[in-house]
Amino acid sequence: MTLSLLDWAILGLYFAISLGIGLYYTRRASSSTTEFFVSGRNLPWWLAGTSMVATSFSVDTPLVVTGWVRTGGIHANWIWWCLAIGGMLAVFFFARLWRRSEVVTDVELTELRYGGHSASFLRGFRAVYMTLYANGLAMGWTSLAMLKVFGEVFAVGREWALALAVAVTLLYAMMAGLWGVVVTDLFQFAWAMIGAVVLAVFAVSAVGGIDALVEGVRGLSAPPDPLGFVPPLETSGDVWTAPIAAFLVLVGIQWWANKNADGGAVVVQRMAASRDEREALLATLWFQVANYALRPWPWILAALASLLLYPVLDDPEIAYPRMMMDLLPPGLRGMMLASLVAAFMSTIVSHINLSAAYLVNDVYRRFVARDRSERHYVLISRVASVLAVVLGGTIAWFADSISSLFKFLLEFGAGIGLVYIARWFWWRVNAWSEIAAMAASSVLTLLLRGAPAFGGPALTFPQVVVLNVLGSTAIWIAVTFLTRPTPMPRLVEFHRRVRPPGWWGPVRRAAGGEQGRRPGLAGGLLLWAVGTVFVYAALFGTGKLLLGEAVAGGVLLGVAVLTGAWLWRNLTRERVARLLG
Repeated sequence: MTLSLLDWAILGLYFAISLGIGLYYTRRASSSTTEFFVSGRNLPWWLAGTSMVATSFSVDTPLVVTGWVRTGGIHANWIWWCLAIGGMLAVFFFARLWRRSEVVTDVELTELRYGGHSASFLRGFRAVYMTLYANGLAMGWTSLAMLKVFGEVFAVGREWALALAVAVTLLYAMMAGLWGVVVTDLFQFAWAMIGAVVLAVFAVSAVGGIDALVEGVRGLSAPPDPLGFVPPLETSGDVWTAPIAAFLVLVGIQWWANKNADGGAVVVQRMAASRDEREALLATLWFQVANYALRPWPWILAALASLLLYPVLDDPEIAYPRMMMDLLPPGLRGMMLASLVAAFMSTIVSHINLSAAYLVNDVYRRFVARDRSERHYVLISRVASVLAVVLGGTIAWFADSISSLFKFLLEFGAGIGLVYIARWFWWRVNAWSEIAAMAASSVLTLLLRGAPAFGGPALTFPQVVVLNVLGSTAIWIAVTFLTRPTPMPRLVEFHRRVRPPGWWGPVRRAAGGEQGRRPGLAGGLLLWAVGTVFVYAALFGTGKLLLGEAVAGGVLLGVAVLTGAWLWRNLTRERVARLLG
């Protein structure tokens, strides 16, 4: 089935609006790198938060969620649902600290926090590492997903279609900077969510409605317990291959051990661009609510329907775009395709902008050319944007599975998260702690994954994560005590600027602060716990209602309403200041 003239017109309208937004913000973004990379630190919470959601919602997301549901059931989504626990930690601890630091990128924090040659090396190394590894992989799997979608839409020329989408994205990323990115994100997120809901409605209708969907899926032999929100406790054979093992590792370790444990680069950029600390907190909270409580169910319902519509597929991730082409009429098909392109562009453009920020702010401006004009740095930022796109496209060319790339990203960075958390709460962490954690996590992942080549056993995802976390943590803690602490003047300067909670006694005393006081720790923990209950209650309550379990859904949504009301009551500026310090 091909696209109609109406479909092409809708797709053209979408591209025109995206480019129009980019053109509108070009002059503003060209004035300075602060405008280009952090929007002059003037983003309102609702715009910054929506941009966070739009960036994390890419074309790969519905495809990989479909693949997980088809092969593992609903509970397979814990591979990303678990991150809500760490997300709430970012809301009530790290959002205000990142905003106080007034950095442009997350890696800039290293010199603010540590100082000295080791911190300078770490800043430059992490900038390149994050560009090549995290951003490169993210752009790679996003481009791979877009190729899969275009493969279902076009008989030939999917690479040219992807090249056009990337070219438009690169054009407004180079023109408009972060202002253009976040405003376009708002438009693209709305379009993408409408498309997801439309396809879910058509997919459920195609199998006879919700009741027929639930009954049909329950009658399937695989995956086991496809409608369960948590995996079954039974195991057969090796416990490490059972779904419950992965679940326990995800909810017990992965959420604090991954590289985004204190916010994550894209989220940090929006925090740093927010108007003030409270706006950064509210932006991150809105991100967690929209990301986990609002987004997943249209994709999950469509994925469940695909089990009945396409019982056998060589590539389970392809079911989502295939339903788009098979089920939607002309017009809606074009709208849905545009929504997937919107999801693709909103993620790619953020990683383009962030990669350029790393390369320019943390490498070129810091180590290569320190005293050039702002216009010069903006020009170099646009050149760096092109380099970032080439990197992502290269990774996509050699990859074949979105899920595999995502799991590799989690494994590769599994030993890093704890040191990123500790640097905010414990004065003794130094630059060598981070360097040791990054090196150990990278090397251990490669060794553990490459074990079969040397006669060792093939390890499962939970085994790799657990062994990586244990080994990396032991190494970086040992290195912390074997190396000198950060010089006290640097720690005092950092503490006065950021005012972190936790174990900073010697630094507070040196700064003339109140001895033994830990501002905001208890209040933040309470808000974190209530916020986590709120998000999961909203997520599972919505799911239960949609799947026909009215009583369980009503109870869970009632919990969500109560905890949400309590949170909102305690998020006035005065209460935030009292609870968090």
